[in-house]
Amino acid sequence: MYSTASESASADAQSRDVDTPDSIAPGEMIREAESTTRQRVLQLVVEEGPISAAALGSELQLTAAAVRRHLDAMTEQGILEVKNVTTRRRGAGRPSRRYVVSQRGQRTMGDDYLGLVKTALALLQDGSASQTVQDGGVSQGEGAAPEAAAGLAREYFAGFEQRWEAELAQIEDLDARTDRLSELFNEEGFAGFTRLVGRDNPLLAMQSTQLCQGHCPIREIAAAHPVFCEEETDMISRLLDVDVRRLSTQAAGAHVCTTHVPVGREKLAAEQRARAAAHAEAELQISAEDGATHQSRKVSGGRKRIVISPRQQERLS
Repeated sequence: MYSTASESASADAQSRDVDTPDSIAPGEMIREAESTTRQRVLQLVVEEGPISAAALGSELQLTAAAVRRHLDAMTEQGILEVKNVTTRRRGAGRPSRRYVVSQRGQRTMGDDYLGLVKTALALLQDGSASQTVQDGGVSQGEGAAPEAAAGLAREYFAGFEQRWEAELAQIEDLDARTDRLSELFNEEGFAGFTRLVGRDNPLLAMQSTQLCQGHCPIREIAAAHPVFCEEETDMISRLLDVDVRRLSTQAAGAHVCTTHVPVGREKLAAEQRARAAAHAEAELQISAEDGATHQSRKVSGGRKRIVISPRQQERLS
């Protein structure tokens, strides 16, 4: 006899069969795993490119064949491109194949145009009041377009700076502050990371950190208006509280945006300031022990006190 209870039990069993991982087709599981691995390969190329297949396999703990399968697939799709690099170690031999993200690959990672367009429209609306009427027609002064691009760039990066400034100001060490800034860039879709340069160099002033961005959401706009790269560089300098230098930009054709942060030079300057302060403190203490207070030196016009020993006094008399 057929009952409602048996029908419900059958439906529950079917539901469990659908929700159970065992019901997923093996082909679908393989494709999902392949997609996840490919994303890991792509992300590492973004962060470390130009990078070789061997280095990718070592980093991801994959076989060379597995890595090359993903690299070949993404190269055929136009997401990656190959750069032949000749190193000193290889000499005049066969160049090494290194992989970087192509411009098409950058576009597949997404572009942050919506917020930028909204800001542009607001600026254009506000700037319409500054137009002047000449000879019965409406015209804007010469240089209005570059000024509008500069204003748009300032507005765009001002949003990042306002959100990040308070957090970065609490980090005193420049290396740590640069690392945190790279993380903030990464969270906003710029694929930020850092590279340490010259850390084995005995000269402290030669040590530096490279702040890198593997993806630029506004690459095409920055290529047309380089002022965006300039404004971003100025923002980085203010957030790190140090003079930085831009080494490369994706807008100019590089595969990664790189900013030179003179960590060693700043550490050396801090050490010199600390030594100078310690020396001044030591001189002040010696003067105090000789009976000359800081106040008395100010009253005497800041002249240096010469202390003569009794033996030197006998020779002079």
